Amino acid sequence: MNLFSNTLIFNSELEAQLVAEQLYNCHLEGNVLTFPIREQQAVDLAISLAGVDFPLVEGASCLLPFPKRERECQDDDAPQIYVACLSAYNNSFLHGMWIDCTQEADEIQEDIEWMLSWSPCRNYEACEEWAIHDFQNWHGIHLDECESIEKLAELAQILSEHGEAYAAYYEYDSTDASVENFQEHYWGEYKTEEDFVYDQLEEQGFIKKLEEMGVSSIYINWEAIARDWFIDSYYSVEESYNKVYVFNRH
Repeated sequence: MNLFSNTLIFNSELEAQLVAEQLYNCHLEGNVLTFPIREQQAVDLAISLAGVDFPLVEGASCLLPFPKRERECQDDDAPQIYVACLSAYNNSFLHGMWIDCTQEADEIQEDIEWMLSWSPCRNYEACEEWAIHDFQNWHGIHLDECESIEKLAELAQILSEHGEAYAAYYEYDSTDASVENFQEHYWGEYKTEEDFVYDQLEEQGFIKKLEEMGVSSIYINWEAIARDWFIDSYYSVEESYNKVYVFNRH
C-alpha cells in the first residue's frame, strides 16, 4: 500500500468479491481489496450496497470517525480559525476543524496536533503541515494561511478586551498595533468626526462660553473644524453608518 491507495481487509473472500464486483478501479486478492484513495466514496457505497460488515483498514489505528466535536470550538462569538490538514487536502480529503483562539498558544497547538492525529492520511505519511482555510469573528482583521499561533492567541485576547476598536486600529497600522499604542492613541467611538470635535470643545468649556456670550453653537461650522483637526492631529476609521473610531496621529 502507498500514499495513493487504501487497503481493506474483509471477513471473507466472498464479502470482498461482492464489493469488488461493483467497482471499476480496484485490485482483489483473497479477502484483501486495494483501491485508489480518490475512490473512497465509491467503495463506501459499494460496501453499503453489498450489505457486508465494514472491513478493517490496513494500518488503521482506529475505525471510529473523526470525533471533532470533542474539541472543536463551540463558542459562536469567539475569534476562531478553521485549520486543515494539508496532507489530506493534497490527497482530495477535507479534514480539519474550528479552533478557539482565545486559548493559550500551547492549547491551540495541542488542538491542531490532535486534529492532525486523526487525518485520513496519517497511516501513509507524517501529517504535520496545516493551514488556516477560514476564520471568523476577527472584526475585519485578515489572517494569513500560516499565521503564527502566538500571534493568533495574542490578537484573540486583545480583541476579547477591546473589540472592534482595536481591530480598526490594527487594520490601519498593524506594524505598530501594540496594546500600549492603541490605548495611547484611541479617543473613543463617535457618530461622526464632527461629533468628536463638539465633544472635545464641550469638555474644554468652549460651548458654555459661547452660550454665555449669547452665541448659539448652531452658527459654528463643525464640518470645517473637523476637516482641519483630522488633516493634522487625528484620523478616524469608519466602522459603519454613524459609527467611527477616533485616534490621534501623534
